[in-house]
Amino acid sequence: MSTQAKKNHLLVLGSGTSTGIPMINCLCKVCTSRNKKDKRLRTSLFIASNNGVKFLIDTTTDLRYQAIKYKLDRIDSVFITHSHADHIHGIDDLRQFCYTQEKNKIPIYTSQNTAEDIKNRFPYIFQTEKIFSSLRPIVGGGIPNLSLNNIEASQQNLSSKTIAGNRFKFCLLPHAYTESLAIIHSKFAYLPDCSDIHPQIIKKLKAMQLDLVIIDCLQVRPHKTHLNVDKCFAFIKAIAPAQARLIHMNHEVDHQYLEKVSKKTFNFSVSPTFDGEKLTYR
Repeated sequence: MSTQAKKNHLLVLGSGTSTGIPMINCLCKVCTSRNKKDKRLRTSLFIASNNGVKFLIDTTTDLRYQAIKYKLDRIDSVFITHSHADHIHGIDDLRQFCYTQEKNKIPIYTSQNTAEDIKNRFPYIFQTEKIFSSLRPIVGGGIPNLSLNNIEASQQNLSSKTIAGNRFKFCLLPHAYTESLAIIHSKFAYLPDCSDIHPQIIKKLKAMQLDLVIIDCLQVRPHKTHLNVDKCFAFIKAIAPAQARLIHMNHEVDHQYLEKVSKKTFNFSVSPTFDGEKLTYR
């Protein structure tokens, strides 16, 4: 079968906000829910492309558990959407993949500002010359073998880059005092943590006639740094993909509620993601 006829496969490794669900010391309805779909690890995605390349989006604080739970056997490349703790603090767990797979250096792709932040946050990985020397050599061996690569991106236009035979498009989304990297691969768009999306980007996404959009949807009430349900739904309507999924939910919204309100609002497939959900797209 040709790669053109094969689908890209996507696995939701985590669908929750920075605290994870259940939250520590919380006895609310969602945190104590018996619905397995209300148990949410920190947000992360895994893509197995139709040419066999495996991409990880974000190295969450739950990466070790996610990799074991979902039996991840290889990671060829990693995208980091932004440098908030819940999206990068599992970066050390990439070292086991470096040790066990044939190509032991894993490339990291992210925006320029995020790359600079990561360098400063993890100098023992990305600025080894400042930390180690002949008088202070690396003795533990516990450092992941990673290369950091900048993605040129802006909030109003899409840039593009071919990575391991896969064509990606990128833009930036406003998120608090930083920006998140939106990732478009073939007929799939990932719109992570953000408070808004530029109208020009919405127009371009609609023109792509996407199979799948996964988009930030923190809670019902308005929020300063994330999309709430109303804003999220408005963007989904404007983009009009074949199907859409919500992600990065906190403990104010339970899965069943989001399923119900999504079904009531849309005449195409829209629902909250859940940990372990498997999706495909062209």
